Amino acid sequence: MIVDGESFVELAVHLKKASDALLETAKHLSHISNNDHSGQEEEWHDTLNALVALQAEFTYMERLMRAVLDANRTPEPVIQ
Repeated sequence: MIVDGESFVELAVHLKKASDALLETAKHLSHISNNDHSGQEEEWHDTLNALVALQAEFTYMERLMRAVLDANRTPEPVIQ
């Protein structure tokens, strides 16, 4: 499958923004959970684990996008 360059870049930009937002959310959640003394440590831990799992999915998507980029490259002409 061929992906046009503009669509690919758009997808990459959105993936980067989503990944950055996820990282900032995890940092913020970590900060507020450290200051929370309500006895909900397990809930905070589960939420952080879910964010880590989501980040792993972003990593997989990045790898797939790299594979698509490689597959869509025009082969170098053979000079004889």
